[in-house]
Amino acid sequence: MEAFIILTILIIVILGTFGRWAKGFFGCCCHECGTKMQPFEKLPDRDKSDILEYFKRFENREPDEEGIFACGHCLLVYDDFSGEKRTMDGDEKSFCKVCNSAGVSYIGPMVISGELEKFQERNKNLIEQIECLRCQRKPSGVWDCIPCDTEIKITACRRCYSIYAQMPVNGSRYRFHVLLSDREIIKDSADSKWGLFEPE
Repeated sequence: MEAFIILTILIIVILGTFGRWAKGFFGCCCHECGTKMQPFEKLPDRDKSDILEYFKRFENREPDEEGIFACGHCLLVYDDFSGEKRTMDGDEKSFCKVCNSAGVSYIGPMVISGELEKFQERNKNLIEQIECLRCQRKPSGVWDCIPCDTEIKITACRRCYSIYAQMPVNGSRYRFHVLLSDREIIKDSADSKWGLFEPE
């Protein structure tokens, strides 16, 4: 039995090491434009400072730098809540910066299910500014949201009803996954810890 446990641990360590090597060697692509992204460590110092300034100033936290990737083409920053560190699955697997649950996604499925009212209740001050919160386009799911031409296109958490938008902040050339709801951001992502999601 002990030999089986040791062998299992050894296999997990080998697979984890290989996965990290493969991600570094092959890289991962931006889910918006398909361009190969750069890990944070390979970005120019000026860009690193710009990105870290956003997290310190607007999210009041020190991000896990291993979980940050940036697209040089569309200038989108995938941060340590975006799921890139472990899954490389992009926005459909993003973690909420408020409650740490997975599956922050475009709001289309919430419109279909009738949950939009809950998002409106929790984000009353944003209803007039954001068309998604009063969506009349009758989306049939998330795939109707992706090509949508709405000026501020949001993603949302079904668990705590927080909403996000990809946008530049404070003159940065990069776009960040910005929390628009009036909530406090937690310090660490479950993805950064390679752990399970925190219970409700």
